[in-house]
Parts: sequence; C-alpha cells; structure tokens
Amino acid sequence: MDFNNDGILDLVLGERDGYFNFYTGNGDGTLHFIGYPFDDLGNPIERNYNSSGYLDDWNEDGYIDFIAGGYETETTSGGILEVYLNTGDDITSPVWSASTIDLTSSVSNKWRLTHQTFDLDRDGDKDLVLGYEMGNVWFAENIGTNSNPSFNGYVQLVCDGGDINVYDNYPGGGRARENVIDYNSDGIPDILSGCNNGWIYYFEGYDQTGISEGASTSPVEFNMTLSEVPTSGMFSVNMTLPVAAVVEINIFDACGRIVESSSASHQIGFASVQMNITDVPAGMYIVSVSAGGTMETARLIKIN
Repeated sequence: MDFNNDGILDLVLGERDGYFNFYTGNGDGTLHFIGYPFDDLGNPIERNYNSSGYLDDWNEDGYIDFIAGGYETETTSGGILEVYLNTGDDITSPVWSASTIDLTSSVSNKWRLTHQTFDLDRDGDKDLVLGYEMGNVWFAENIGTNSNPSFNGYVQLVCDGGDINVYDNYPGGGRARENVIDYNSDGIPDILSGCNNGWIYYFEGYDQTGISEGASTSPVEFNMTLSEVPTSGMFSVNMTLPVAAVVEINIFDACGRIVESSSASHQIGFASVQMNITDVPAGMYIVSVSAGGTMETARLIKIN
C-alpha cells in the first residue's frame, strides 16, 4: 500500500513482540525503515503479542487509515482489532487518531488473527477476510457502508474440498495467513493462504463470489488488449468481438472494489473504448472486460 502517496508501494509489518514496523519504498525494490507508529496523543501503537497491520482508506475520505490487530493476553480469546483513522491534513504524512474504532467484539476476539479488506462478495462495499491461528480463513461481511463499515461476526470460507482450513483439512500446521488477490488474472478473486509449515495454498475462485480449488473459465473467441500503459490516467481497451455484444468494463483496485466502469453495445469486429482513471491513486489495478458471456482481464499500472 502506498501510504505516503508518492506513487511507490510501502510496507507495514507486524512482529512477535507486538510492534508495527513501517517502511517506505525507494522505487528500486528496496525499502527504508521509518519507525514505529504513534497516535496523535503520542502513544505508541502496539500489541502485547503477534501484531498484524493492514492499510486501507477505511472511511473513504481519501486518506489511508491503519487497521491494527494482535492480542493482549496469550489466550485463544485475547485478540484485539482496531482501526486508527488518518486525521492528518497532509496526504503524504498520515496522523493516526487515538480515538480508535474497535472491531474486536463485532468481528472477532481470536488471537493471532490477520486481516485484509476486500469486497469478496462483490456487493460494492469493503468486507474483511481473516486468517486464524488454528488454520481457518473467515469472511466478515460489511453490513454497513463503505464510509461507515459495520460487522456482525464472521463465517467460515469453504471450497469444493470443505472448509478453507490449513490445519484440519489441509496439512499446513495452522496459522492461516490470507491474501485475497486475482492470482490468475481472470477477474475473479482467489485466496492464497500461508501456513505454519511454510507452504502456500492456492484456492482458485470459480465465480464472482465462490471459492474453488481447480475450476477456471476462459474466453474462447474474444480478444482484449490495453494500450497507453502504464498510464497516468487515459488508456484504451482494444477488443476483437466475434459477435455484436454489450461490453462491460470494470477496473478493480487491490481491495477488489470497482474504481471505474463502462457499459456499451458494440458491433462485431474491432472496438476500442477510452477509459479515464486520472482521479484514482497510483498503483496496480485489474481491468476486467466481458462480452457475450466471455471475459478477459489484464493488469494495469497507474502512475502519477
């Protein structure tokens, strides 16, 4: 996540002793350690054990916020999950509010929990995907809005082989460390789960809201390419259509949210659609194009 808005990806790392470590990217694959986070009252943001951090614009105000997990007591119910809103007025230098949003009771109080925001059910709002010490990967649905998320517990994510659990169902030793991403660039979110023995399990998404282990779909007679990429905002989606069709174009950010879309009818043959993402932040996006029941996707890099 680019938390200082310089167009270069940054990194936040948790650790066993409960600290959060912030690094800025240098643009050449290296990182610069900038220190541990403090809130706006000067208090260190840390946990007693096993901290886990994630950055996202939680309240959709254009500023990156900090979601901090970990646990306070070494018990299976000693976890804590809070959101520190960015209250700074400089988009390149976040200021974390001491008045946190406590998600512990509404999401989970389990220990060694990791978390990621992602619109996994594709209903337009940010949800939470959670990885647990005992191998589970859970889904917490946002029953509020994007600017004011709200949760009421979680459910177990399943695949066609049963529960997504890298302890009971898949021999990984537990400690599920989830990552939701369109790994195979088919426009459908997949789940990667790390585990205690060092393996990474890949669960492939097979429809817009489901998770499978091996099913995939690919277009047969439909071709799509992007031009003017990397882009600072304007680029073209070029297509060859085997039949006349309504072409749906969706651009997804790293959290699975649609940042720009287009829908229009096109005749058989070549078609080109101009897209504009000038107002979205720099970073990597997925362009999904569907027509006549077929779909193709491509990665897109937005630069400043």
